[in-house]
Amino acid sequence: MNVLTKRRLLIATVIAAIACWQWYRFSVARDNAEKALPSLTGKALVPNSPLTNVRLATSIPQKPVWSREETLALIHLKLHQWLETQASGGDDNDHSLADLEALLAEGHAVEIIKSLTPDELNTPFGMEVLGQWSQADLVTATNWVAANPQAMEDLTAVVAQDWAKTPGDLEDYTRQLPDSAWKQSLLLETGSLLSANNPEEAITLAQQMSPPSAQANFLQSVAGDWISRDPRAALDWIRNEPDPALREQLVAAAAKSYALTDPEQAAAWLASSVKTPQVANEAALNIVETWSVTDPKAAANWASLFPNGETKNSALNLVSNRWLQTDPESAALWLQNFPGKL
Repeated sequence: MNVLTKRRLLIATVIAAIACWQWYRFSVARDNAEKALPSLTGKALVPNSPLTNVRLATSIPQKPVWSREETLALIHLKLHQWLETQASGGDDNDHSLADLEALLAEGHAVEIIKSLTPDELNTPFGMEVLGQWSQADLVTATNWVAANPQAMEDLTAVVAQDWAKTPGDLEDYTRQLPDSAWKQSLLLETGSLLSANNPEEAITLAQQMSPPSAQANFLQSVAGDWISRDPRAALDWIRNEPDPALREQLVAAAAKSYALTDPEQAAAWLASSVKTPQVANEAALNIVETWSVTDPKAAANWASLFPNGETKNSALNLVSNRWLQTDPESAALWLQNFPGKL
């Protein structure tokens, strides 16, 4: 008998013993209740009478009250079953995992989460337990994730959801942490959540991000997201960025995003604000690609104004290829009148 078979047999024995004990407790309680009732010999039970309801209640099994040890044993058994189902290609909504919700409702989130193996943690149930602990004691739960050698990205994302509700507290918390890959992961996860609804706080949080390239990449994503929702506020922030190189990167990111709604304005921003060739050329090609979907003629006319070189050729080829697929007649006519060669 291999180790896995012995483990399954042991778990099954424990569960069977627990079930027998619970049924015995219920049977004794039922018998005692029935003995305590007055004799009903020769009398019919009256529907809905208090006496009838008491007697019927004693014959209906009640939900068992599990001890902590019993709860943990059941949880591990259910998770073992679920993991085996997943390994064999089963459905993520397997009922064995759904049954765990009732056990989680009994409490003991801290004891449960600390008893789970890495594989058990990396399940929807493991994330749910961590979320319950995080809501009750965010700092302690986060410290546990940070100190857990098997901490996964999903675990960090769980606590980040609660930190995003109090970003000011997170700033204080992370300043006390030593710089590490995990700290940067927490900052990035929480900052990404804040970017959609609270970009100012996301930008403040980014000041603790490192290395500088990671910080710049994050701020560019904030610029692209913010410009699509509130162009005026986003541009005010970008214009006030003191680092000229970062400011150009933010303009380029914002222009690429804004090209989805107003490519002409995006092109104007790019031309007036970005002078670094590599940044400008990359953003220009992104704008051309987006613009060619909605107005290929305007995109082609703009691209034709680029200085002669690789970027201009790439932009014109990009527009013409897409335009020839959607409106070949108009594209051919424009190409005939275009003085250069593609």
